[in-house]
Amino acid sequence: MKRYLCAVILLCWSGRAVAQSADSGALRIRLGLVEGVKVGREAPQIRLPYATRDGIGPADQPFDLAKELGRVVVLAFFPGDFTPGCVAEWQAFRDRAATLFGADVVVAGVSGDSLASHVRFAAEYELPFKFLSDSNLVVTRRYAFVDGSSGRRAVVVVGKDGRVRYIDAGFAALDPLSYVHLGAAIEAAKEK
Repeated sequence: MKRYLCAVILLCWSGRAVAQSADSGALRIRLGLVEGVKVGREAPQIRLPYATRDGIGPADQPFDLAKELGRVVVLAFFPGDFTPGCVAEWQAFRDRAATLFGADVVVAGVSGDSLASHVRFAAEYELPFKFLSDSNLVVTRRYAFVDGSSGRRAVVVVGKDGRVRYIDAGFAALDPLSYVHLGAAIEAAKEK
């Protein structure tokens, strides 16, 4: 039998693959725990700089999810400004804002794009939302919506109590049914 053992084992921890490897006869374990987001649990904290169509938000007043308690918050994670799917999604959000969200719902987009890019994106498409710059994808990873080197499209509804009420980890920007489900989730969150 060989003295050295090499093995790769995949473990699942809350649905996440975690790699372990062995070399030089000693088993070395590397566990990566992905916090993720789950319905019914408190939403992972977000504190990020933001931009709107009017410019970059004050540096000393970033978007802070904890300060939104008492309001329903829609977090829309997306791959990047100016991509065709993202343009379609945000135009749909803009065009349906009154009926989909209503006046008391906070809508925030989260991507790895810069604040300057977010300003141009929001201004060009007349988007009345806050766009958070998660340049290192720290928050996107915390929510487990990373796909390779960028974030992926997903929508999370956070209730007035700070708990996650709805997750669509594969939000389909071009499917009208995605907006119907999101609208129903927002209405349910408003009632709790």
